[in-house]
Order: sequence, then C-alpha cells, then structure tokens
Amino acid sequence: MKCRSEKCIKISNFLERKEGTLDIIHEAPKSYPGFRRYIREIMQNQEKLFDNFVFKDDIKSAMMSGYTNALAGFLRSAEESNRFIIERSTLELLVRSTTDYYLRALKQREWHILVDNGYIIRSAGEGLGRIKKVIGRKIRLDSTTVYLMGIPVCKKHIKFIKYSIPIEDIQQKLRKSIKIKCKFCNRNADYFTLAMPKASALIGLAEDLSGKSTKNLMNIYSNISRILHPYGFVEIRKEAVFSLWARDFLNIMSEINNLFGFVNQSRSSSNNGKPSRELIDKRNSR
Repeated sequence: MKCRSEKCIKISNFLERKEGTLDIIHEAPKSYPGFRRYIREIMQNQEKLFDNFVFKDDIKSAMMSGYTNALAGFLRSAEESNRFIIERSTLELLVRSTTDYYLRALKQREWHILVDNGYIIRSAGEGLGRIKKVIGRKIRLDSTTVYLMGIPVCKKHIKFIKYSIPIEDIQQKLRKSIKIKCKFCNRNADYFTLAMPKASALIGLAEDLSGKSTKNLMNIYSNISRILHPYGFVEIRKEAVFSLWARDFLNIMSEINNLFGFVNQSRSSSNNGKPSRELIDKRNSR
C-alpha cells in the first residue's frame, strides 16, 4: 500500500533513509497528527513486548518521556530517552544471560562505586579479551564465566566480596586450572570481582550473547550521543523534532526486537539500519 498524502510520503521517505540522524538533521519534514498517532500505537505494542523485562518500567518510562519531549520540541531530552532505551535493553540481555548482581549494583547504588574503583569494562573487546587471556579461548558468557571479565584479586585486596566469586568455583565449573595474579599485588588471585560495563561495552556484549549483529545499534547510539554532545542542536524547529526522534525510535525498536527475537532477523540488522519492513508497510498505509 502507498501513502495517501504528500506529507505521509515525505515522512516515509525520511524514515527510510540510511544516513545517520546527524547527517540529515536539517532535512527532517514536519510531523502530522496521523503519524504521531501511529507512533503511539507502536509504543503501545512495544510496551507489551517488554512486559517480561526486568527493566520494563525504565524502558516504558523512557519511551513516554521521549515522546512527550519530542512533541514539545526538545530534541536533546527526547534523544536522551532513546539512548537510555538502548542502554537498558542491552543491560537487560546481560542480566538475564549472566547474573542479577548487575541489577543489585544498580538498585543498591553501588555500580558507580565499583567503576570509581576501577572495576569497569570499556568495550566488549576488552571484556572478552580478559576471558581469553585467562582461559585461552573464547567461551560462552554465563553466570560464572561473566566474572572472568572482571578483576582478579587476592584475599588481602578483596573489597567487594558480594560481587565476587572464588576462583575455585570457576575452576570447578570449567574443569580447568586458573593461575592469575591479583591486580593490586604479586600474590595469586583468589577471587574475580565483577566489572561494570560501559554503554558501548553493553552493546558489544549484546552481540556476543545474542549472536546477532549490534553494529546498527552502536551506530545509532553514537549518532545520538553526538547530537547530545557536542552539538546540542537547540535551533531545530519544533515541527521537525518529532520526526527526528521518531526515526531513531523506530530504528531502535527494530534493532531491539531483532536482538530479543521478537521479529525475524531479516527485518532488522540486515536492512542497513532502516526500520523493519513491517513498520514501513504499516506506516505507508497512513
């Protein structure tokens, strides 16, 4: 089906463009009531898909916040919500695939304390590289092996016992001897303490956990981050802000749906970052 109006055609063509938002930020067409209603329908459908998520409330709140700020013409605030959705969705995958101690670190507000003490993963490559260094090969992340992306410590330097696992337990699970020095001295390590992943690491680890490409998701995240800083784009006309936010939102939903198996893979990461075919078809009937 084709769009029935010129304004629908303009919106549809804009949403299907392959460039990053930063590259076409001044080319966004005005949104219109029918398109805004369509986005609300998409949001309602997505909320149902997120019902079993640990972070469902965070994601749903961010969706509504983004929608409201986009309507008001506040691009930075709207895009910040989009970025938060990516962060929470990829963290969701890590928590459900490995350990809920990441969730506890958030709820007890200890995440930043671990980061400030150096327990951090800056990229997926860094985290997975730590595992390979210890084990000598690639291994699937689970509730035990995820600790190998963390920091090895001895009994003297163990600081976060709650977020640590004895090396003996890992050896028993993997049936492999592990010899590694404490990060803070020359003694043999007795524990591994979880490290907290940065957003870019979460996105990369989501690819390893799901077996599906997160390249598009990383590109979207990077684009949004540059909109927030250093540029800001406070001069974007209010009527175009909703179209800009909605384009990123639809692409993010398409990638997340693919990541969690809500849609066929051919509808997402293989489409060069465009919204899924299903979303396009529905939109073109407006």
